[in-house]
Amino acid sequence: MGRVGGEAALDVGGEPQSIERVIEHPSAQSHVLIGQPGVARSDPDYFPLLVGNHILGGGGMTSRLYEEVRERRGLSYSVYSFFIPYQQPGPFQVGLQTRRDQAQDAVSVVRKVLSDFVTDGPTAAELDAAKQNLIGGFALRIDSNQKILGYLAVIGFYRLPLDYLDTFTTRIESVTLEQIRAAFARHVEPNRLATVVVGAPAAK
Repeated sequence: MGRVGGEAALDVGGEPQSIERVIEHPSAQSHVLIGQPGVARSDPDYFPLLVGNHILGGGGMTSRLYEEVRERRGLSYSVYSFFIPYQQPGPFQVGLQTRRDQAQDAVSVVRKVLSDFVTDGPTAAELDAAKQNLIGGFALRIDSNQKILGYLAVIGFYRLPLDYLDTFTTRIESVTLEQIRAAFARHVEPNRLATVVVGAPAAK
């Protein structure tokens, strides 16, 4: 057990488990969260996972999850995925909201998209588009003193290289298809996802 910010850091290691919790709630929609332990901030797979997740579900309306869940099937207004890396492996998470009567359909589509992505990885066209978007939008990440200060805090806390901001776009550009496939294979196990659905229809 390490220490983060003066407090004991919990060890979240161990094998992910396939768990599903369906919680009845009188809401108009079901809220769905799917995930498992992801990656630590110091992991060398950080940049391949960052670029790969942009393609999977972090790139908004250009992501695979958005295309399959919303555009093709109309199951949700929005759907997203992200890694939150900490000193210990933080969560990898997929989230969406959908009509209660189609929650299980949405979950099935998400699982299929994720499984296919882990198995096959992105296409060359998807990788090129993701790099252009991340590199082209980098200036907006540091366009205020507040944002720069936030990055300096991250660099100091996680002991990142002092040239982290100078080399960010170069690191993005150097990511390959093979690196993304290998990184997702190491860190995401589609058959061991924890799934929580809040707002499911009551059992009859």
